Amino acid sequence: MSEHVLRMQGISKRFPGVHALDQVQLNVRKGTVHALMGENGAGKSTLMKCLIGIYAPDSGTIELNGEQVRIVNTHHALSMGISMIHQELSPIPHMTVAENIFLGREPLTWYGLVDMRELNRRTRELLGRLGIAVAPEKKMVELSIANTQLVEIAKAISYDSSLIVMDEPTSAITEAEVANLHNIIRSLRDRGVSIIYITHKMDEVFNICDEVTVLRDGRYVGTSPIRALSHDLLIQKMVGRELTDMFHKEETPVGEPILYVRNYSGKRFRNVTFQVRRGEIFGLAGLMGAGRTELLETIFGVHPRTSGEIYLHGKKVEIRRPSDSIRHG
Repeated sequence: MSEHVLRMQGISKRFPGVHALDQVQLNVRKGTVHALMGENGAGKSTLMKCLIGIYAPDSGTIELNGEQVRIVNTHHALSMGISMIHQELSPIPHMTVAENIFLGREPLTWYGLVDMRELNRRTRELLGRLGIAVAPEKKMVELSIANTQLVEIAKAISYDSSLIVMDEPTSAITEAEVANLHNIIRSLRDRGVSIIYITHKMDEVFNICDEVTVLRDGRYVGTSPIRALSHDLLIQKMVGRELTDMFHKEETPVGEPILYVRNYSGKRFRNVTFQVRRGEIFGLAGLMGAGRTELLETIFGVHPRTSGEIYLHGKKVEIRRPSDSIRHG
């Protein structure tokens, strides 16, 4: 039997005007965490969509456990033990954890109704086996993003998946939640489950992954054990140039404040104060759900503020609708 759970060889995919994948390969060993790296547009998502049956590759072969297969859709992929946890999670929010995990596969009573007691029992056993502290009866809408991801992992395991694709799983969770997720990934690896881990976070790759495959511009660059790489070498493989060429920055003068927001409050944010100066790039950081989008939409006039003031070029302005923002420039 092959030591690889997955072998993708010579995978190519064209779209009108775009050669998204050109003779790409990906070999994932059993019981390993395999990083799939590359800049935006390198072809990572397209390759994974070919794997789970969303796209049909124009050429190339896919082997699972040494046998060549043709995956026709996502349900077929699930039946073959392949699951994917997407970056944009899409649970059914007003159904319970148990109902989301076993949707379409619920245990039934003699009368053909869903056996909720058995459903919750199976879910509790599954979550306990994975070390996930979430109540089966809880509604998905009540969960944090991190716990929602853990429920998605449990759902994948409920299909007896031997290969799980995780697309940017830590993009919107805290460091403590990342550590918990990585512990669960390690426990899955120890049980023989293989993980394809897509991320842009270098520290995570070196912390959790065993091997890494790099794509660039839709082409295969190479596969290496993680212990054979440094941060700089991995970045060089991804971008195709020396690290010293990457972060060149020219000093530019920063002028007077253009925008001053003081004690601004609205939907999902309170008492925010900041200023943006002429000629600077101003960053607004925070986890998903922290209120960044709501703040900017309120400043622009999409939503009403509850308190606070805006000064533009030193003069107080009233912005009640987007047309006011456009008028003020």
